[in-house]
Amino acid sequence: NTGLSRRGSRVRVPSTPPLLANGVSKCFGTPFFLLNFYQDSNIMLLAIREKAQGWFAWLIVAFISIPFALWGIQSYLGVEANPAAAKVNGEEISQRRLEQQVREVRDNLRNRLGASYRPELFNDAMLREQALDQMINTQVLSETAEQWKMRAGDDFVRAYIRTIPAFQNNGRFDVSAYNIAVRNQGLSQRGFEESLRKDLIMSQMRNGIQESAFYTNKEADTLIRLRDQEREISYFTIPAESFGADINVQDDELQQYYERNSAKYMVPERVKVEYLLLDPDVLSASIEVNDMLLRDYYEQHKDEFQVPEEREVRHILVAVTETAEQSDIDAAQEKAENLLERINSGESFADLAKEFSDDPGSAEQGGNVGLISRGMMAKSFEDRAYELEIGQVSEPVKTPFGFHLIEVLAISAGGEGGFDKLYQEIRQAYTRAEGEKLFFDHAERLADLSYENPDSLVPAAESLELQVSESDWFNRMGAPGELASPKVAAAAFSEDVLNEGNNSELIELEQDKVIVLRVIEHEAEQVQALEQVRDQVSEALVAEKSGELARAEGERLVDAISKGEMTLQAAAESGNWTLVPEKMIKRRDTATPAEVVREVFSMTLPADQTAYAGTAASNGDYIVLALSEIKDGDPTGLDEAGLEPLLQQLGSRDGNAQFNQMTGYLRSQAKVEIIPQQQ
Repeated sequence: NTGLSRRGSRVRVPSTPPLLANGVSKCFGTPFFLLNFYQDSNIMLLAIREKAQGWFAWLIVAFISIPFALWGIQSYLGVEANPAAAKVNGEEISQRRLEQQVREVRDNLRNRLGASYRPELFNDAMLREQALDQMINTQVLSETAEQWKMRAGDDFVRAYIRTIPAFQNNGRFDVSAYNIAVRNQGLSQRGFEESLRKDLIMSQMRNGIQESAFYTNKEADTLIRLRDQEREISYFTIPAESFGADINVQDDELQQYYERNSAKYMVPERVKVEYLLLDPDVLSASIEVNDMLLRDYYEQHKDEFQVPEEREVRHILVAVTETAEQSDIDAAQEKAENLLERINSGESFADLAKEFSDDPGSAEQGGNVGLISRGMMAKSFEDRAYELEIGQVSEPVKTPFGFHLIEVLAISAGGEGGFDKLYQEIRQAYTRAEGEKLFFDHAERLADLSYENPDSLVPAAESLELQVSESDWFNRMGAPGELASPKVAAAAFSEDVLNEGNNSELIELEQDKVIVLRVIEHEAEQVQALEQVRDQVSEALVAEKSGELARAEGERLVDAISKGEMTLQAAAESGNWTLVPEKMIKRRDTATPAEVVREVFSMTLPADQTAYAGTAASNGDYIVLALSEIKDGDPTGLDEAGLEPLLQQLGSRDGNAQFNQMTGYLRSQAKVEIIPQQQ
């Protein structure tokens, strides 16, 4: 959902309650047996109130109320609030965690594939199976890591957090960015650190297995001999098309081929849609602008056109964590105070920063962190830096990272740019702001109108003065032109739009455009009639028969050559085919047809003899070839500098295999129960 859609907050009321497979009707999402349950309960309680008095009535009410208070109505309906998807050695993996993991996997796929992402290729059942398998493996490995006493300390976790690019600003750790990112994930700092701690332990386990794998020099020599092996070959090609002129196709053969290969002549399911498009650029261009409006906007937003004051600072950091023992905190503060005394005594701030600062990013530059502005640094650091005069060194300033000595090297003053000087920036800001307001207003109204009139886009088009556009036919692989987004195809072929006939929800496209669409024509997947594809079927059948004749001729020639009845040269000349003379090729040869390379490197060579074989190409041609020599690669041609990366590559490959084998073994030893999902 885009956030602009309103459908998620409403209920589309069917004209008649649909009947479920088990025969239980539903009304507004509430099964009728529940409605009857509630009604019967009310009648029963009413009877109790009217006919039962005193302690006996209260006893009955208590008898009914206690189970509801302790277990809730879900215990009567047999539905858990958060049922398990699987159990690993008794530890549950909840459905909620699994569904969250499925969403994350889908989001990762969408981000990695970008415009190439196709929702229909990644159905929920497949992603759910893969996500659950991954979660089970992770749980098994996590329990193993705990048994092995593997740990990741607080200092290590926090040091790692400081290296994450998403939490950095201009190459330095930004506490504000860190806090915002953690909050956006719905976590506390402690929760995020614990999650990261588990990931680091898993990484430690994986690396410990993978990086311990190795290859010996002898194994590398064998690999080099095979990898760099050369084979001497010659060959000629029998073109299938050379047999096509003599083939006559009968109608019954055509019919039989068409029936055998009907899947090749399917027209995929396709739709036509009509849609309304909102383009922010078009809306912004319609906004009227004059100097009076711009001056009013400038006066109301003067703070946005201030040139911020920037300060060039350097610092010395004496690192200590917030959770450290008080004795360690006192020692760090004392060290910072001693450094301040040395600076005040005339020693170089830069030299002391290089020697003592615990900030590796700035220590080599004499502690210089460059220009800073408000919002870039920890608040206590920033506040003190903006109180100092040029050349003044602060007392030790406490932040979550430790104690800082701060010196201001230069000040770049801020101030107003003025209306005339900033005219273009003000105009752009005004049109952008007004355009956004207009766009979101139109988008909200479009979402409402298209939902309130689910069977037509005309009311929304008339109200918003938009043009209803119509697309060409497109299938699930994607729409053409300005609709070329996976989201459009996914919406058009969704149950609600395709089968129920409703307008789609608001769909976000690239460049902040949004559309609403509805299907106006739909064609199911179908086989094209033979008469529609007769020429294609005839060509395919002729090609198939031509390939069979080429193969038969090639196999006859290979047999004759192998028996010594003719040479490879004579066989090529018999059909006026071009013989490729003897040449050496390697496994990764790209100048030779792939079918030839594959066949040649699967052949064995008898001593002092030439081996002959044939292979069919993908286009129906047949290739007759000869293998006359095999020359192994030379391991001595690779020096130590070239051998080391190869050994590392082989070790990494084996390490991955060993880790996967270990994971499989641990999982086979664990008690894993996959719980069927309730429908």
